[in-house]
Amino acid sequence: MRVLIADDDKLLAEFLAALVAAAGHEVVAVETGGGLAVVQSYTRHRPDCVLLDVMMPRLNGCTVAQHVRSRDPSARIVMMSGMTQEDLPAIQQCRPDGWLAKPITFDTLRDTLKKIAA
Repeated sequence: MRVLIADDDKLLAEFLAALVAAAGHEVVAVETGGGLAVVQSYTRHRPDCVLLDVMMPRLNGCTVAQHVRSRDPSARIVMMSGMTQEDLPAIQQCRPDGWLAKPITFDTLRDTLKKIAA
C-alpha cells in the first residue's frame, strides 16, 4: 500500500516512515510543513492511505481530511493524535478510517494499515 505521512513533528514523521516501510508498505511522501502541503502532496502522489496528525499548522488534520475527501471521496485517512480522543465529535466529523493514539507502536501501526488495506 502507498502511504503519505503527515505530521509536523519531523522526527516522529521520519520514525513513522521507518515503521511503515518495516510493515511492508511504500512511503510516497513525508510532509512536515503543515496542512496545505499535505493537500498538495495528496494531489501529487495519490496515496492509498494518509497517516494524518490532527494538530497541523495552517490547516488542521480535520480540515485537511475534508479537502482531500472533497477531491477524492474514497480517500482512506488514519488520524493520529496524542492530545485528542478519537470519540470527540469534531474528530468523528472528519470520518477517519482509522485512529492511532500517540505514542504509536509498530504493532498498532501494522495492524491499522493491514485493516485499511483489506
